[in-house]
This record gives sequence, structure tokens and C-alpha cells, in this order.
Amino acid sequence: MFLRTHLAITSFFVLLFFQYLQNPLIFVVVSIFATMMPDIDNRFSKIGHYKLSRIFNFFVRHRGITHSFSFLLIVSLFIFLFFKEILFAFVLGYFLHLLLDSLTVQGIMPLYPLKRRLRGIIRTGGMIENLIFVIFLSGNLFLIFTQIYPIF
Repeated sequence: MFLRTHLAITSFFVLLFFQYLQNPLIFVVVSIFATMMPDIDNRFSKIGHYKLSRIFNFFVRHRGITHSFSFLLIVSLFIFLFFKEILFAFVLGYFLHLLLDSLTVQGIMPLYPLKRRLRGIIRTGGMIENLIFVIFLSGNLFLIFTQIYPIF
């Protein structure tokens, strides 16, 4: 899926939790970064075009290890040991990215290094993805105006 769809859906879930967060700014930043992080393996992505990411790109392929629950578990264990306060935000953003990419035709290898793919029917950039994007963008606007800036 495109980054905009990942961001719209992650933002929607962040907004659902927003009123319960102790430090909403950190939660938003971490979850948005985490939803972008799996695409560090793609040199054409927003996060993958940086020089440091290009070194990483040399060793991994797109939708390989970084698009797996195995990698999410390893990184989450590290975060749990050293940065517990950001764990939920990180897992939320990263998990949503993996879930959404598993619904696409390209799919993901959820238990990397096992080669079995989890695939869906959504074409990246296709009509269904665009519809999902519009629905979640509308949901974001609704949540912003009803929960964060209530009109009534």
C-alpha cells in the first residue's frame, strides 16, 4: 500500500487512543515512524531513500525480513528492554503496516525466513486502496472534530 494509506489508517487508530494517552506527542511520532519503518527496505520509499537506509537496502529485499512479524517481535523485545514507554505506539504502527501489506496482492512473509506468503486481493494504488484511504481519512476528520475539538 502507499504511504498515505498507512498514515491514514495508523492516524485513525492513534486518534481512537488519543484521549487516553499520557504523552500524545511521543505516541503520535513513534507510531507514525513505526508505520513507515517496514519500508526501510525499499530505496524508493520516504524512509528508504536516505543514505543510511541504502546500506540496509543492500542486504535485504523489499517485503522481506522487515515485513515480517518475526522482525517486529525482535525489535519489540529490544524496545521492551530499553524503552518500555514507547512499546505500544511502536507495535501499533508497525503491526498496522504489516497487516495492511498482507492484504495486498504482493503480500508479506509473516514468519520470515519461512517463504510462505500471506496475500490479499488489494492492488497497491488500485481502486480498493483509494477507497480505503478515503474512508479512513474521513474517519480521521470525524474523530478530530468529535474527540479532540468537539463541536457540540
